Amino acid sequence: MKVALITADEPGRVPQQYLEEIRQAGISLKCKNCLTAAELIALAADADVLWLFGRSPALNDAVLEQLPNCKAIFRSGSGVDALPWKRATELGIAICNNPDCIAEAVAEHGVAMLLALAKQLQRQQAAISAGLWPGEREFLALHISGRCLGLIGYGRIARLVEKMLSGFNLQVLHHDPMSKNSCSLEKIYAQADFISIHCPLTEHTRGLIGAQQFTQMKKSALLLNTARGAIVEQQALIEALQKQRIAGAALDVFEPSPLPKDSELRKMPNVILSPHVAAFTDRFDENFWSSSVRKLEELQKGDYAAQSLNLNI
Repeated sequence: MKVALITADEPGRVPQQYLEEIRQAGISLKCKNCLTAAELIALAADADVLWLFGRSPALNDAVLEQLPNCKAIFRSGSGVDALPWKRATELGIAICNNPDCIAEAVAEHGVAMLLALAKQLQRQQAAISAGLWPGEREFLALHISGRCLGLIGYGRIARLVEKMLSGFNLQVLHHDPMSKNSCSLEKIYAQADFISIHCPLTEHTRGLIGAQQFTQMKKSALLLNTARGAIVEQQALIEALQKQRIAGAALDVFEPSPLPKDSELRKMPNVILSPHVAAFTDRFDENFWSSSVRKLEELQKGDYAAQSLNLNI
């Protein structure tokens, strides 16, 4: 199998250990950080698989049409919203990812943010850092046990979040069209104390939560987003927080990203922010690369549809 890694030079981001594992598996690998369509086409003219990390500025519909041997696009990690999904499907090209490599880390990060927000740790830290000593009830924490958790999307990360929070004896609701136990979004908005977003960004989920949805939520609700920033209308979120339609938000993702320096979100005491780093832990490299090599080995078996997100729907 011939693989073209289109977002990294060699030697570069791929550790030597994993380059050797790929080649020992009989996979031919070419690498270049392709910034233009011409560079990508030249690199991947005979490739069976396009491999990338993050976004590629050169990959689009027109480029795919000039890669007759391409059978799969493999994006290491989870997000595939920036890929030419529609045209790839029309051409019979499988779109693949390996979200297992970051699922635990993202779930841990989300749970940590949610617990910190519920306990108002960011406000307590800010007050103490400013030389103050808050009173016992000045930043009153939420009692978490027995409340309701609403999960929007019910894939690997959402299920891990549910598992990690299981000790709190929460009522758990989830909405996911692929789940037989899915409830309505309206039920989650009305009943959940904690709303955690885990769905992919698609044409159907872009702007899924806006001004109307915030009016349906509890005023005490906390919103967590570790998925994609564009799923939530950011200005509507800012207004909902300012007008106390919801109590707080914990965000690792933004639209646009990076978050503008003058964004009101940076100044809000009832918001916890992190700069899209939920996946990155001290074990990231090991998990990311070993999982990516395993996915390439699965693709080498030739059953691209079985590994795809788009061809077996």
